[in-house]
Amino acid sequence: MEEYTDQEIKKIILIEYYKRSKRESKNPEMHMYNFPELKEIDNKIILKNVKYLINENLVRGGIDEEGENMFPWITKLTPLGIKLVEKENIRHN
Repeated sequence: MEEYTDQEIKKIILIEYYKRSKRESKNPEMHMYNFPELKEIDNKIILKNVKYLINENLVRGGIDEEGENMFPWITKLTPLGIKLVEKENIRHN
């Protein structure tokens, strides 16, 4: 299992949603917990990183709660998120 830093996890999520916005994603309906690069990552770590992206206004989304379970969701990148991906030119990595 490959280990990813929080920064790398955020980058994976941002790149996928950028690709979706450009209709270039190979997995446009896949939930982030099932992204191939993140499939082995603890869901709590993914949740923490999604919360960061939402709080920093890089993505539009939210977190649904059902009992003790939390389900993060993202609908799209914000203009700020798009600008970050394009500025950092991380979309092709």
